[in-house]
Amino acid sequence: SERGLGTPATRAAIIEGLIYEQYVHRNQRELVPSAKAFTLIALLNGLSIPELTKPELTGDWEFKLRQMQRGQLARDQFMAEIRALTERIVGQTKAYEHDTIPGDFGKLQTPCPKCGGEVHENYKKFQCQKCDWNMWKTILGRAFEIEEVETLLREKQVGPLQGFRSKQGFPFAAVMKLSPEGEAKFDFGNDQKDEENAAPVDFTGKEPLGQCPKCKDGRVFENGMNYVCERATGADRKCDFKTGAIILQQPIEKAQIVKLLAEGKTDLLKGFVSKKTGRKFEAFLKFDGNKVSFEFAPREKKFPAKGAKKGDATPAVKLDFTGQEPLGKCPKCKGNVFEGPESYLCERSQLDAKKCTFKTGKVVLQQPVDREQVKKLLAKGKTDLLTQFISKAGKPFPAHLKLAERGKVEFEFPER
Repeated sequence: SERGLGTPATRAAIIEGLIYEQYVHRNQRELVPSAKAFTLIALLNGLSIPELTKPELTGDWEFKLRQMQRGQLARDQFMAEIRALTERIVGQTKAYEHDTIPGDFGKLQTPCPKCGGEVHENYKKFQCQKCDWNMWKTILGRAFEIEEVETLLREKQVGPLQGFRSKQGFPFAAVMKLSPEGEAKFDFGNDQKDEENAAPVDFTGKEPLGQCPKCKDGRVFENGMNYVCERATGADRKCDFKTGAIILQQPIEKAQIVKLLAEGKTDLLKGFVSKKTGRKFEAFLKFDGNKVSFEFAPREKKFPAKGAKKGDATPAVKLDFTGQEPLGKCPKCKGNVFEGPESYLCERSQLDAKKCTFKTGKVVLQQPVDREQVKKLLAKGKTDLLTQFISKAGKPFPAHLKLAERGKVEFEFPER
C-alpha cells in the first residue's frame, strides 16, 4: 500500500526510537506497547488531536509525500497543509487550561484509606475528592486497573502482579501493599529485617496446601509473593521453607505446589524466562531436600556415549533454507546468509566438509537483533545503534554491531 508508515529505510529507525523512548518493549520477535504509550494515546484523544493517534491519517500524509515526489501535488500546497496542521495542534495544546483531560474515567466503590472520601480516576491518578490522597495509575511501567486498586484499598494488598519493569528494563512481579499512611508500596516477600520483627502470620481460615517437606511438622500456605511453611514466619520461626508464587515470570499455581509437596516435583512448566538471555525455557520444580530448584527435561543425546562407536551417534539435523529469502552475502565465504532457529548463519555451515563458521545470534546480550539489522550488517558492515544490550553487570548500554576481520561480529560504541 502507498499509505504505509515510513519507508523501508526509515521504518527500522522509527521502531528503535519507540523502543528507546519506552513506548514499546521487545518480547522475543514481538513488539508490546507499554503503559506509557497508552497514556500518550489517552492524552492525545483528550486533547482532540486524532492525527497523531490514527495510523491511517499518518498514512495519508505519506501518500501525499509520494504524490509530491511524482509531481502530482505541488510542494507549496503540501507545505501549506502541513503548516496548518502543525499550527492547529500547537494552538489547541497551548489553549488547554484544565488540570486533567476528559475521558471515560471511573469512580471507585471503596473509600479513601485516609479520610473515607470518594476516590475518582483521572488521566494520571486515582485521586480522593476530599483530601490529598492519591495513587499513580502507572507505576514502573505497569498500569493499574480499577479492580486492582479496589482490592488494594479494601484488603490493604493486591497481587502478586506481573508487568513491572525495573530502571534497568528487567520485568518483575511484586505484591503491592498499602502502608499505614495510605502509600502504595512494593512487597517482594524477601525483606529479612521486616520478617525478623514481624509477628507470625495468622493462617486461620486459609486452606493448607500440604505438609512442609523440610521440617515435616508445619503446613504450607499461600502468603503474598510466596508459599511458606507456617513455622517460617515471625521472629521466633523454626523453619525456613519458602518458594515463590512467581518464579522468572512463571506463575506457580496452587495446584502445582500441592503436587510439589505431595510428589516432590511439579508438572513441566513452560513459561520461565531466563534473566541472562530473555528466552523462555521449560523445567520442573522439585524439592531437593533443602530448597526448591529446577529439574530440566532430558535432552536427546547428540554424541555417542563413552565406548560407543562413532557411527552410532545421531547426526545433527541439517537446516533446509529452501524457499527462504537470503539476508545477504556471508562476509567469510560469500555464501548466502539465512535465518535459523536461534541464529543467522551461512548456508555453507550445513555442508559435510569445509563448513563455513559464520554465525551471529538473534539475541545478543538480551538485545533482539531482527532481520533488517542483519541485512544492514551484511550490506554496510554495521547495524543501526541498538539500545537494549545488557552488560554482565546488569546495566543497559547502546552499541552498533559491526563486521570485523574474518567475519567476526563485534561491538562499536557511539562517541560520548
